[in-house]
Amino acid sequence: MPTQIVVSLVPTAATAVPPPHTGPAVYAAFLKAVRAVDPELSTVLHDRPRYKPFTLSPIVDERGRAPSEPGQPARIVVGLLVDAYAAPVLAALHSAAGHQIAQTRYRTVDVAVHALSYAELATGADPDATTWAFDLLTPVGFATGRGDGARRQRPWPDAERVFGNLSRRWDAFAGEVALPASAATAVADHLEVVDAQLRMATHLVEPGQHNPEHRFRRGTVGSVTYQLAEATGVPGDARRAVDALATFATYAGFGDRTAMGMGHVRRRLSPPPQR
Repeated sequence: MPTQIVVSLVPTAATAVPPPHTGPAVYAAFLKAVRAVDPELSTVLHDRPRYKPFTLSPIVDERGRAPSEPGQPARIVVGLLVDAYAAPVLAALHSAAGHQIAQTRYRTVDVAVHALSYAELATGADPDATTWAFDLLTPVGFATGRGDGARRQRPWPDAERVFGNLSRRWDAFAGEVALPASAATAVADHLEVVDAQLRMATHLVEPGQHNPEHRFRRGTVGSVTYQLAEATGVPGDARRAVDALATFATYAGFGDRTAMGMGHVRRRLSPPPQR
């Protein structure tokens, strides 16, 4: 069951301003909180190969941006992609009176939860949808794999890469709630970017790396809108599946390193205004 948990925080020091890159610090604080309640689950979350069953935002304000004012309230957004993890993680976050994020101590003031089952995501999706718009709040990026030549970063959120990644993570965690085969065809043959207002940004992922080039990943932030080309040729079950994936992105994020705060996105109900 995809679950989103929003942990509202206030710094204990009125003069505290968080650093611009808090992804790894939030990752460490989250696992520490889970370890205090369920050490075995903390190990599972840390060691899970390939697709992590959770996503984390960095420290952000209510608009999804890094706080910049001293003493400013903030939040962490946690996405869980496995039903069995929701209760222990929620218990851990409720139990933690606060969190140490880098050099700043935060006090927890609220923990809010929103969850939908994979079945609800699938059946509640719109079979007539043809357009999906998102705000990319933290850098979205991908990287080439082993065997694909020199390791390269791919910061452009193209439709096939984004929705293909979402589809693979759905398959990894949704169990018996499978997407129709027509969804892959719709993504590969019909889905395109029709509007984007993006800029490049870097995101800290490995602060312990000696080589500065390996500490950061490049990605894009801003907004992007996807649309089905020749939508009349896409069957309703495929449109419904793509719409389900678009909602799933609220919990799963876009792209690589989502457990380290990358790819934190927000779905728009309408496309952004044209420039």
